[in-house]
Amino acid sequence: MTGSNVYKYDPSQAAAIIFVILFAITTIWHVWIMFKLRTFYFVVLITGGGLEIAGYVCRFLGSNDTSNITLYIIQTLTILVAPALFAASIYMVLGRLIRLVKGEEYSPIKPSLLTKIFVGGDILSFVIQLAGSGMLSSNFSVGKAIILVGLAFQILFFGLFVICATIFHRRLARIPTSVSLSLDEDNSQLGWRDVTRVIFLASALIFVRSIFRFVEFTGDIESPMMKTEAYLYICDSTLMFLVLAFLIYWHPAKYIGTGKESFQEVSQELY
Repeated sequence: MTGSNVYKYDPSQAAAIIFVILFAITTIWHVWIMFKLRTFYFVVLITGGGLEIAGYVCRFLGSNDTSNITLYIIQTLTILVAPALFAASIYMVLGRLIRLVKGEEYSPIKPSLLTKIFVGGDILSFVIQLAGSGMLSSNFSVGKAIILVGLAFQILFFGLFVICATIFHRRLARIPTSVSLSLDEDNSQLGWRDVTRVIFLASALIFVRSIFRFVEFTGDIESPMMKTEAYLYICDSTLMFLVLAFLIYWHPAKYIGTGKESFQEVSQELY
């Protein structure tokens, strides 16, 4: 390791390749599911998977040129912001579930606004983290501070989302709607409770990862989390891979059903 090494450690080529493969497999699998079942709202999650792939490809390339600041910034940016897109997909799943079971009155926020509010928060977090990542090379301290603000917004909005999802789950469990009862009887694969469990599981993984990245960026450039690669792969890479994998195994379309919406209709929901 030389003095010009921007990573402060020797990046593992093997670890980078492993996660390129893992994220490529799960992302391509989600693309196949999206087109087969017409679940086009998952294009946001797939975009996040693409960012993860790009990030670990850059980490692999950077392992051969640890002084390349461009590769360092790209991998930092893509791996940092990809989970915000995973979270946006989770928001959309909850909105669809609420409408499906006719549980609008159980939700603290109208389903028509739920996705827009929380995706809006994600976009804000995304832009702030983007700006902070771009400044890491010129002014590490300022860039780190900006990234911390973005991560704080992400954690805040995600925490509020989990509270809303929990309130909806408890209300529907206490007084099920007639639609939720009939759908659970007709569906042999998943029930609405299974969908909310998947939402909570994915949310927990994203939340833990976000807390880790927040704590990581509160330290200085010489802190153990900044100088030890294992933290990234355990507390970020693995958790985000599990989000994609769980959403394949317990895909919401098994309960919510296939859609007939177009990409244009999904974009209207987001914006």
